[in-house]
Amino acid sequence: MSEEIIHTHVVLVTAFIRKDNKFLLAKRSFKDSQAGGMWALPGGKVDEDKGPNVIEYTLKRELEEEVGVEIKEQITYIYSSSFVRSSGHSVINLCFLCEWESGEAKPLEDHEDIRWFTLEELINFSELPKYLIGNVESLKKVLSK
Repeated sequence: MSEEIIHTHVVLVTAFIRKDNKFLLAKRSFKDSQAGGMWALPGGKVDEDKGPNVIEYTLKRELEEEVGVEIKEQITYIYSSSFVRSSGHSVINLCFLCEWESGEAKPLEDHEDIRWFTLEELINFSELPKYLIGNVESLKKVLSK
């Protein structure tokens, strides 16, 4: 196959950050062209970084940049999905469970609000976007193990 016709995906890493048995969601900016004004898991795109542990490195960096939170070293894989962004780019989303280490969560890059939820509150959150339901169900399964 020629390099010119290889179809690629943007890789997105997102996380359920757990602190005191609560999980963080961030409300995207209303100005954002992708899911503006909707609640989402914090995270971001994998850049063209090189070297080992690029997923882990990206996740730690993005969580600090987006919501001001540092996470512990260990991350647990939760879920993967794919979708097409409003820009037309194909995206693979990798979702993880991370433990809060330090920092005060606040809406920073491209967010309007942040909120901590218990698992029960997440399951019953009336504003939970449909695209997050699978993530929450997968989180529930991992936590029940």
